Amino acid sequence: MSNEAEIFSHIFQLTRDFERNFRDQGAENLSTTQFQALNILKGGAPVTAMDMAGRLEVAGPTATRTIDSLARRRFVVKDRDPQDRRIVWLRLTESGQMALEHETIRQIAWVERLLANLTPLEHQALLALLAKILPGMSS
Repeated sequence: MSNEAEIFSHIFQLTRDFERNFRDQGAENLSTTQFQALNILKGGAPVTAMDMAGRLEVAGPTATRTIDSLARRRFVVKDRDPQDRRIVWLRLTESGQMALEHETIRQIAWVERLLANLTPLEHQALLALLAKILPGMSS
């Protein structure tokens, strides 16, 4: 097996396990898309529903389902723009902030378990490699 094929196999396993870790925690937790949406809103500035779809890099209907599910759970508030009722502004609620913090803590604990056998030097090497690889993800 070539190095690239072996790396692909490991990355595939890692991403599958990461997705499963999100999914297998039950209905009270967030999907990866919901988590991303809350993370986008955590800065405090309102975001339009249309902008959210672009930033999530998903189709409009997927963004709408995500936003609606977060609004039902009272994690997000949807406000109509008073000047243009077609525009919907999204804001993170205190409950949404708490859900985001809870999920972040849970995911960091998963990463800590995943990396438990690495030395501090290996941690630094992994961070450096990820910093080199991640810019290529956009292309």
